[in-house]
Amino acid sequence: MRALVTGASGFIGRHLVRRLLKEKYKVRCLVRKNSNVNGLIDVELVYGDLLYMVCQEKLFTM
Repeated sequence: MRALVTGASGFIGRHLVRRLLKEKYKVRCLVRKNSNVNGLIDVELVYGDLLYMVCQEKLFTM
């Protein structure tokens, strides 16, 4: 299964990502360019903002 997590570098998002990976999900994370992504391993990182259409295309094209 696949999951998309926005805010993955935040407190709740990090815990959610860990749980999804534990449950064998393939995880794609939306993070801002200045976000601390240390610890987000075994995930696909998409840098951007939901407000920008180009970013949305990257997120939802699987």
